[in-house]
Amino acid sequence: MNSMKEVYGSGWAAWWRKHSIALQIGTTISCNIAYLADAGHTRKAVTLSMILLGGATLYCFFSRRRKINARDLIVITGCNSGLGYSLAMHCRAKGAMVLAGVREIPTAPNSNAVETLKNKGVIVYQVDITNEQSVRDFRHKVIELLEERQLVLRALVNNAGVMVFGEFEWQTQKLAECQVNVNLLGTMRITRELMPILRENHSRVIVISSHCANESLPGISIYGATKAALLAWTTSLRVEVGKYGVEVVSFIPGGFVLQSNIMKRQRLHFDEMRRHMSEEAKQFYGNYFTRYTEYFSMPSLTENRDNVKISDPTIYETFDNALLNVYPSAVYRCESWRYFFYRILFKSTPISMRDRLVQRFVVTPSWKASEK
Repeated sequence: MNSMKEVYGSGWAAWWRKHSIALQIGTTISCNIAYLADAGHTRKAVTLSMILLGGATLYCFFSRRRKINARDLIVITGCNSGLGYSLAMHCRAKGAMVLAGVREIPTAPNSNAVETLKNKGVIVYQVDITNEQSVRDFRHKVIELLEERQLVLRALVNNAGVMVFGEFEWQTQKLAECQVNVNLLGTMRITRELMPILRENHSRVIVISSHCANESLPGISIYGATKAALLAWTTSLRVEVGKYGVEVVSFIPGGFVLQSNIMKRQRLHFDEMRRHMSEEAKQFYGNYFTRYTEYFSMPSLTENRDNVKISDPTIYETFDNALLNVYPSAVYRCESWRYFFYRILFKSTPISMRDRLVQRFVVTPSWKASEK
């Protein structure tokens, strides 16, 4: 298994990343207390000290984590590459038993993520979350593992997803239905199938969400719609099953396109769009569609990354909070400062300004009417 140092980096760096905000706040308040005491405002200094102590106590209380042990089973879907593959490796490294659901098991030995997962002790099982029978077979596998190995289902991580780039008019009905069936209906299907087990074990459901759930972006309108629907479902489900001891959280991992296969089939998607595009649409969009296709089909975006593990340690640390916090939040975000500022600006600016900010945030080929 991977060492904790390989997963997180050095211990001091991981500790600082986890507690840096609290330390900065604590240091600022301590300086204010020292200033007030030195200026003779003893009562104010004492009051501020009590507030600081109470805040620190609450922080420690609500940030407590459970510990993972060898009897914990964590079920993760979409583990062929990218985030699912990385989380499966991460959870196994922490000592949990991991059942990794994969869409397909390649036949070529020792050349894919599946073999790497198996070599690390992860149990791999093929599942198509859009197929009822496949999901039922997956449920039987979960029950078999729980009974034979005397395990407890700690969490279901709904990670499987599909994203297709392309303006709405270009995307075919087949591409639209694929995204809806996998991202939304497939997630619902496998959660419903495993719900009796989740209730029995008082498990946690972690739904992999996206920034697009709140702020959908041009070029991925259908994908954004599925993630927004998934967020609405997750919000309702959290209240519905909370009374049965099942906790439901959303995890937004941020961007990691260059360390996953989510864009691997984009060239094929564009080919399908072109085949089904009307003559009128071809004439109207002209060279714009060609430039758009070339931009999002660059080898740096579409090359195979089966065995690439996401390197950003903050993703794993945020995921650990979603998985292990005794009092979980509804949503866990892992985002850069750029994502954070744009998200705030998107929500707080007028629509006209917001649309311009979106265009700056999403760098795509520009539309030129003269190219028609």
